[in-house]
Amino acid sequence: MQYTDSIPPILQKIVKRLKRILNRSDLRIHPFDSVPLEIEARWILDVGANIGAVAEAALRSYPESHIICFEPVEATFEVLRNRLEPYSDRVTLINKALSDTNGTCEINITSFHGANSIEAQSQFHKDLNPHVVEVSKETIALVRLDDVADQLGDHEIDVMKIDVEGHELKVLKGGIEFIKNRVDTIIIEISLMRDESWEHQSVAEIFSFLNGLGFRLVNLFDFHHATPSRDTNLMCVQVDCVFRHISKLSRSNRAIAEKH
Repeated sequence: MQYTDSIPPILQKIVKRLKRILNRSDLRIHPFDSVPLEIEARWILDVGANIGAVAEAALRSYPESHIICFEPVEATFEVLRNRLEPYSDRVTLINKALSDTNGTCEINITSFHGANSIEAQSQFHKDLNPHVVEVSKETIALVRLDDVADQLGDHEIDVMKIDVEGHELKVLKGGIEFIKNRVDTIIIEISLMRDESWEHQSVAEIFSFLNGLGFRLVNLFDFHHATPSRDTNLMCVQVDCVFRHISKLSRSNRAIAEKH
């Protein structure tokens, strides 16, 4: 029996993170402690910034960084603006949603701001989140990332985070050229409970699409599992994935080889 067998998993996780911090190999804040350690991000793109929790973590994890946030819901955008005010010289806020088309659409406003989505709430999501209900709709602006790329400067994006509650694939499709040519690492939330049916699982489509753009999976974190009492075949209902462009991985491998 190993000593870890008697320590609850959550405490093991805390100890592991403390060791990393005390060794000073990583002073990042979740979720950026799941990004390759060699990355010292200068430019971050936050798609679906919501109220700014991840954006603030990015600004604190990378003190020299600048972050570009897309958040379409007006009330949420105001909370985001106020929260990031102390970092205003390092933040660009855009009150729009990224998608695969330009124009407007209605977004579903729910009883929990983190579940607001352009996509209608699926039955899987309803069954697993009875406390989340759609309460209203709001008209928002949509833009394709490839069509606004010139407005974002010519910087390479070190980390692109995408959390848009089931709309992820359309964000990717609207930014093919930008993503494959200017993005190093992608953090993307994949929510199986957002799928409408077993016939079209977003995880398979997103993995295939990113593979075609030259990205490879390097990490998985923040797993969410279905409560055992729920009457569902889903076990893992949501997970965050970290992808990195293969050109960056090749460069990283060469650097490691040179050190040895």
